Amino acid sequence: MNNIKEYSDKINIYNEIETISDHISTHVKPNTNEELGYYLAGLIEGDGYFGYHRFEIAFHENDTFLAYFIKKEIGYGSVLNLKNKRSVRYVLRHSEGLKKVLILVNGKFLYTAKINQLLKHQWDKKFDISILPPANFDIVSNYWLAGFTDADGSFVITLVNSTTHKLKMNVRLEFKIKQKNIDLLEIIKQTFGGHIYYLKSEELFYYNSISFKSAKSVISYFDNFQLISSKWINYLKWRKIYRIIQRKEHLTIEGLNKIKIIKGSSETNTPNS
Repeated sequence: MNNIKEYSDKINIYNEIETISDHISTHVKPNTNEELGYYLAGLIEGDGYFGYHRFEIAFHENDTFLAYFIKKEIGYGSVLNLKNKRSVRYVLRHSEGLKKVLILVNGKFLYTAKINQLLKHQWDKKFDISILPPANFDIVSNYWLAGFTDADGSFVITLVNSTTHKLKMNVRLEFKIKQKNIDLLEIIKQTFGGHIYYLKSEELFYYNSISFKSAKSVISYFDNFQLISSKWINYLKWRKIYRIIQRKEHLTIEGLNKIKIIKGSSETNTPNS
């Protein structure tokens, strides 16, 4: 009896999936200074650093093109390959470039860490610009979360053995972010639901959402504020599986095999966090 109820609950969960469109708009990047500023602020709060007359962002080698995109938008800086590491670093030391970055992101950080770095190294005095306090905005209203996810997020497709599903397999769509700063993850949790864990082995906090309700909210955001890094491709595959489940194709052997193929191709394209 319990197994019958559990199976019924699983079917209800799948039936409650909200509809999304098969189609998505052409891939676009931030095209105004305001949009770029929010994207860059999120990217920096994920993997950026302000030093003494120096600014840098770390990227996985798969996202070297993103480092060059930032360099082009700022107009200054260098993209450096890190020896024996699968990563590159965008480094900026030119005064005009540093001032441009400050103007773009000032007032768009959600936490104090990067603001404190700016104040510690006296960027306000160098450029005669008041450093604004942490902002308070809805993270689904601009590109901040796209930048933060390009830095530290991932879209994971998980197949879980099931005793109730007729094909013995359940499908999960997980949106994950690892970060040292739990406060930023709390903001994301408040927006999308999900859970936050502490990974003692990595000394990091780990946000994870697995519900289809959360997945629908995540899709609504990233369809409008699109990722720039290689994670965009994984997002599209993740989104495609949502559509497969929405059409209930996952209840067939053919549909489940399709999901397995997409999952495999997604894993080969995923940088290690």
